[in-house]
Amino acid sequence: MYKYLFIILTIFSLSFSDVSHSKTNSPIPVKWNEELKELLYDDDVINDGSSIMKINSPYRALDAAIVPITISFNMDQNGKEFIQNLTLIVDENPSPLVSRFKFTRKSGNASLTTRIRIDKYTYVRAIAETNKNKKFMVASFVKAAGGCSAPSLADMDAVLARLGKMKMKFIKTATSKNQLNVAEFVVSHPNFSGLQFNQLTRAEIPAHFINYLKIEQDDQIIFEATPDISLSEDPSFIFNYTNSGGPLSVYVEDSEGQTFKEQFPISEILTKN
Repeated sequence: MYKYLFIILTIFSLSFSDVSHSKTNSPIPVKWNEELKELLYDDDVINDGSSIMKINSPYRALDAAIVPITISFNMDQNGKEFIQNLTLIVDENPSPLVSRFKFTRKSGNASLTTRIRIDKYTYVRAIAETNKNKKFMVASFVKAAGGCSAPSLADMDAVLARLGKMKMKFIKTATSKNQLNVAEFVVSHPNFSGLQFNQLTRAEIPAHFINYLKIEQDDQIIFEATPDISLSEDPSFIFNYTNSGGPLSVYVEDSEGQTFKEQFPISEILTKN
């Protein structure tokens, strides 16, 4: 009995130690301080964003090629000041700028969840810019490695066969207009980073990734994204939008000039509910 109790207490102690370390002993963000800040934002003032936003990420990622990241805002898009732009950065990735997102009032709330690749232990940071040109930042430290060169989850033929196929999951759908809805969009795409190898031939796989995404409803843009190679395979986005009744329209482009379009009617979902 005491043996099992000791094991349980040891596991709890290690877990608690991990949490404490992540909060108090994370390394100094040298790459950001000495390179990225000036490169991406010059001498712009970037304020502590903890009062308006929060970043949620695993301290130890289960899979470095599919790391979930959530940015939550406690301010809505209907006030005098709202979020216009959001930038995700992974300090130690070969291409640190994961994606830029542009939001409108139509989004209702700019909170967003996506999945990214992480190459080595690093800070992940989110920088938001309001319509009043104020910038705010939050960051978290993530222990993960090898995500940018990790092979695809499926063979090449299977990946290309489903290229561009889309899914929309309506997580929260209000029964009346002008209420905040939540949906998840997923597009089938290998999002090859240019750092991966074909598992059969060992030849380098050229970069091939989604570099533009737009989701709108009733000709009103909810958000736009301009990603780079650090988004995971089969990019996924959980987002908010203020429902106006029409279908959600999605337009996607990738780095080889291929385009994909689809509409997802809200009315069909409401009928099923």
